[in-house]
Amino acid sequence: MLIGANDYKLILLDTNAIREIVTNTNMSGKGFLERFFACSSDAYAPCFSIYNVIELMPYQDIYEKFLEFFSTIPCLVMFPVKSIFQREVECYLEGKSFVIDGHIANAFTPLVLKDNYNCKKFFENMAKDTTLMENIQNEVKTFSSIATDWENRRNRTEKMLKAQHLPLNMINEKFYRTQEKDTIIKDLMNYGISVPLGVEILHLPASRMMEFSQFVRIYQTRKHIKPNDVMDIQISCIVPYVNAVITENFQADVYKKAKHFIPQLEELEIYTLKDIRQ
Repeated sequence: MLIGANDYKLILLDTNAIREIVTNTNMSGKGFLERFFACSSDAYAPCFSIYNVIELMPYQDIYEKFLEFFSTIPCLVMFPVKSIFQREVECYLEGKSFVIDGHIANAFTPLVLKDNYNCKKFFENMAKDTTLMENIQNEVKTFSSIATDWENRRNRTEKMLKAQHLPLNMINEKFYRTQEKDTIIKDLMNYGISVPLGVEILHLPASRMMEFSQFVRIYQTRKHIKPNDVMDIQISCIVPYVNAVITENFQADVYKKAKHFIPQLEELEIYTLKDIRQ
């Protein structure tokens, strides 16, 4: 992707990766820069979600470190997931290729003086927009209730299977694939996005990625579901359109599994936190 005058690969950072980089700058922060940014001919621009920014704002020390670190390198902030799904569906219906542009993200570079290109100034100005801030904060607040709903869904499914003397492992990836299209259409409708029943989901990899991440987190593990899990699952929707990702081990395995049936992930580079620790 072209940012300023230079072309970069895009690498998505999840919540854990961002915290690791900005709170351990002498180790993980330095490790990230040396591995992904030192080579000017093959540099990566980090991507993060607006949700991550909102989450960090109350923690002044970490937030200041975040602004300081990401104001020194080219990077991108992704807008709320609805804008990504909306744009992907629009491109599908209009027969256009989906690209990461101003519809779904804002690019920053320290080499341009305009406010919208400066990470720190952009978020300072955003914080002054009370309506925008309230809307995004309210969306982030829903992650807690969504996590609870997913936990309840898991428990209800287990009770139903036990009552019918069915094995718990029957809700597997093969089962998921039979439900994938209907689930995607339903969730897009929940976002207020209409798609024709004959939609070809092959062309909606953002929706496919998020739905699969959600399925695995609910039904393929007994791990307690936290609001941050919901956030990272939603953030995962952009992964089919980036070159690489840094995440924790569980989600890394989800991406590896998704590579088998989401063709847009074929060349995705998958890294975990240990890859940036020195």
